[in-house]
Amino acid sequence: MLLLVPVMLLASLLEMAGLAMVVSICSFLVNGGWAAESPLAVCFRVLFHTDDGKTMMIWTLAMMIGLYVFKLGYLSWESYIIAKFVRITRSEMSAALCRRIVRCPYSFFALHTTAEIQNLLGQDMLQFSLAMNACMQMAMEMLVVLGMGLYLLLLDPLMTAFVAAGIAVLLAVSRLILDRPTRRASMRQREANRKRWKWLHHITEGIKDIKVGRQEAFFEEHFADASAEYARSDYLRQFWTKLPGLCIETIMVLAVLAYLIFLVQNEKYLTDYFPGLTALAWTAIRFLPACNRINASLTQLNYARPSVDAIRAAMEKTAPEEGGSDGPQEEVGICRDIVLRQVTYAYDGSPEPVLRDVDVEIPAGASAGIIGPSGAGKTTLLDILLGLLPPKQGEVLVDGVPIGRCRESYLKKVAYVPQNIFLLDDTIRSNVAMGEEPDQIDDARVWTALEQAALGRKVRGLPDGLDTQIGERGIRLSGGERQRLGLARAMYRDPAVIVFDEATSSLDLETEAAVLQSIFRLQGKKTLIIVSHRLSAIEHCSVIYRVHDGTVQRDSGIFHGEFTGESE
Repeated sequence: MLLLVPVMLLASLLEMAGLAMVVSICSFLVNGGWAAESPLAVCFRVLFHTDDGKTMMIWTLAMMIGLYVFKLGYLSWESYIIAKFVRITRSEMSAALCRRIVRCPYSFFALHTTAEIQNLLGQDMLQFSLAMNACMQMAMEMLVVLGMGLYLLLLDPLMTAFVAAGIAVLLAVSRLILDRPTRRASMRQREANRKRWKWLHHITEGIKDIKVGRQEAFFEEHFADASAEYARSDYLRQFWTKLPGLCIETIMVLAVLAYLIFLVQNEKYLTDYFPGLTALAWTAIRFLPACNRINASLTQLNYARPSVDAIRAAMEKTAPEEGGSDGPQEEVGICRDIVLRQVTYAYDGSPEPVLRDVDVEIPAGASAGIIGPSGAGKTTLLDILLGLLPPKQGEVLVDGVPIGRCRESYLKKVAYVPQNIFLLDDTIRSNVAMGEEPDQIDDARVWTALEQAALGRKVRGLPDGLDTQIGERGIRLSGGERQRLGLARAMYRDPAVIVFDEATSSLDLETEAAVLQSIFRLQGKKTLIIVSHRLSAIEHCSVIYRVHDGTVQRDSGIFHGEFTGESE
């Protein structure tokens, strides 16, 4: 930004030079020739050794043409580099904030909705770039106004004082009157935009339920209300931005008329002030738009302040979590075991812990089943095992190493298969090998993973095979096919640990049996952690843990009629 100051300063000097030439030409026309003390006359006498008025006039007009042609090119270049600077900075800020959000602890996403994050990276970032642009615009226009004002002050101090006082008073009053409602409108617009994103997200995510329940009107109405509030805040901002600009022109004309009344009242000859009045008239062509843009920039800065504050708060809130480790990272091979020792966890703001004094030991290569009623803490236990939630008390050890010191290495060796599979709006190939560039995907490994997930025959029968587009959220696949695609993704990574969170719950019994056969074929080769309500999914597990009311106990009687409640 500082490097752009000389660029803007030169633009202001060009404006002053153009104004000086106009005043000199007006003086020549009024006086019938150049005044002896005229700066241009002195310059021409030195350069061309002539006192001929006609020659001087021709050269002045030619120089003025050259100046304005050069100024056009220079100002165009200035606008280009400033626009480039603002947009690139916005892009880099968006990428930086997105990176910080993605790298936040998992618990961050329990406290912030999708709509809030979308609003932050969308509307707030747009307002941030508009605020940056307003700063640059205001700096440019203020240099122009100050330069022209200084020249007019030297030319006619009294006239300049009349005009400057009127405009200064107007700008000051408009700021006092409009700042508060402008900021309120901005906050209402931010909230309205967040609601628009929220209802749109609800519509796209729940369209099936909405259609079946014939609830279209309910969601349409809420989205329309948020859009109407957004529009209302926006048109009020536009009105308040333009209102002072409309007044500036009137104030300037009234100030000039008051100055003329003052001259007539004091019996001054108006022809003596003609060059100054002409300079003022010429300046108004550039001066009035500059004042309007300064006022608009001030309004935009005030309007963007809530968004800029939100971005600053987000950057400060997410910055401490960048590292995400307790020191230098160590490599682990998951050759021994995964151990939870006296682990207690409570969510922020919750008075009671979800898990208390939990001890779990899963040997490498074993298969561990986790059962328990809904709300017992199974998901929290899984999140701790996955390294997503750090325990409030106790420790998680991987091969005897605290997980905070080996988290990066550990997560590279873990695959997660949830109940609701996250799918890309892309091909089957890209979904199985998610996170890899297309030219880096190993098709042989993709087919192996699909076969292990009992999906190979289905994909081979599709016209486009691996290149089949599955649609947003896998809408072109059945529920069972989406689940098996998630299993294939886990298999593709060839992890040391695979976590199944109700991964077979949406499969029919025949498909589940085929998938489970593939899963349990990995016993002894990989560590399996299986959460399920179905006995068939965990009956072959080597160790069972029962989660109940915040406690975790190793279960030895599950296959002796003690599998209760949470069954199929």
